[in-house]
Amino acid sequence: MKNIILILLLSFSLTINAKEKCITVKVEKIENYRVRVITTDTCKKAITVKTMLKKEWDSLQKKRKYKNKI
Repeated sequence: MKNIILILLLSFSLTINAKEKCITVKVEKIENYRVRVITTDTCKKAITVKTMLKKEWDSLQKKRKYKNKI
């Protein structure tokens, strides 16, 4: 019984780790106040390019850090 539970937990943790590595984010500084955010999803083979203000990007990062702490 212990072995079955251990195998289930290991498989669950492996699937969670595999999902996290699909998306990579690159941030390029265009000007003093603008950034280009390139999101690459290797699982779906999709690339998304966004251009936004640096303040806007910083506020998104702060929200993500706050959300991850909760």
